[in-house]
Amino acid sequence: INNILEQDIYSRQVISEIKKWMPDKEMLLLLGARQTGKTSILYKIIQDIVSGGAAGAGDVFFFDAENINDAAMLSRGPEEIVKIVKPEKGARKYIFLDEIHYVKNIDRTIKVLVDHYGKKLKIIATGSSSLEIKNRFKESMAGRKIVFNVYPLWFGEYLAFTGKKELAEVARGGSLIKETGAAKEHMRLLASEYYGYMVYGGYPRVVLEPDTGKKKKLLEEIYTSYVRKDVSAFFRIEDIDKFNALINYTALNSGQLFNKNSASKELGIAAKTIDRYINVLKLTYIAGIVKPFHNNKTKEILKMPKIYFYDNGIRNAVTGNFADIESRADAGVMLETAAYLNLIRHAGGAGNIKFWRSKTGAEVDFVIDSGRIKAFECKKSAALFSASRYSAFIEKYRPGGFYVLNLDREEHGKIIFKPVYYI
Repeated sequence: INNILEQDIYSRQVISEIKKWMPDKEMLLLLGARQTGKTSILYKIIQDIVSGGAAGAGDVFFFDAENINDAAMLSRGPEEIVKIVKPEKGARKYIFLDEIHYVKNIDRTIKVLVDHYGKKLKIIATGSSSLEIKNRFKESMAGRKIVFNVYPLWFGEYLAFTGKKELAEVARGGSLIKETGAAKEHMRLLASEYYGYMVYGGYPRVVLEPDTGKKKKLLEEIYTSYVRKDVSAFFRIEDIDKFNALINYTALNSGQLFNKNSASKELGIAAKTIDRYINVLKLTYIAGIVKPFHNNKTKEILKMPKIYFYDNGIRNAVTGNFADIESRADAGVMLETAAYLNLIRHAGGAGNIKFWRSKTGAEVDFVIDSGRIKAFECKKSAALFSASRYSAFIEKYRPGGFYVLNLDREEHGKIIFKPVYYI
């Protein structure tokens, strides 16, 4: 714990949401892809509760389930943890469990601890979102856990991590209407930073690495480790070559209607297997499934979805293309991918983000379907937007806001032109 307290840890926006639940008895479970910063979030919370006086260093316990000794101890059951932590003595204890998917029967252990010692100890845990975690904790921890999804860095976090604190504050403010010289300069700088964000993404370790060659190597290693550790070990996928082929196909066709029958025919993989592989990508927080927006919820389920990676850096590692956005045919998809991740925090969850497509082929990239409808169309340049293509959607659904997310213009009216780096 003393080593953790001495480290320089960046803060994340999700931490403020987690802290709201610290006084309560429920276990807090952080789920997300490998290397998205879950462990660092635990470290930061430890630092904050100790520095804020909520607990002394001696009342905080950290167990890393990737460590064979910690995993063995945790697997012996709640009695072993109680012996070490001694929750009935002294002040409230805090137990941090990292990568719990490596521990056998950890769900039962946590259930006992929460039920018997919920007022005397607090459990905060992380896991790479394997199917086993989802299933086991759904059954045994109903009403005893609060789940937080940890994604790659939002753009404002990305700026803070790279030392651009002033720009981070501007981006967090979300608007610079006045056409002042300072505003124009901020927009230019933000657009320039966003270009790098779209190429290398928001994985914290990658963001903190200034060398572009090393960034590529890190992303390739993160992806390789994901396939080797998460996919092979937890999902028991025997034909990794076919799984890799499906990921590559998905990356190349990101943002387009996903037809599993066409994918099955092109890749030589059974349609049921395609379904399974896509579900793996979803459960491990590599890609999100975006369903079509429709008043008839049954039709939403039946119609073809779109698939977006949560991180452009991982998508580029899959395709092997880290070229500058100006020279890429998929620049539009890269913009949509970055916008998709950053819209999640405004949508109340990834499941509330959908897309709209008419029978004639007119499309709206993203529709947030939570409360009053909001629509978002992504254009690299605002000049590429043609309002007539979206009149049918606006007339039919009368959204609470129709936003054109772009890199070079801000203008408020019936249609709102909003720089994508403000979301």
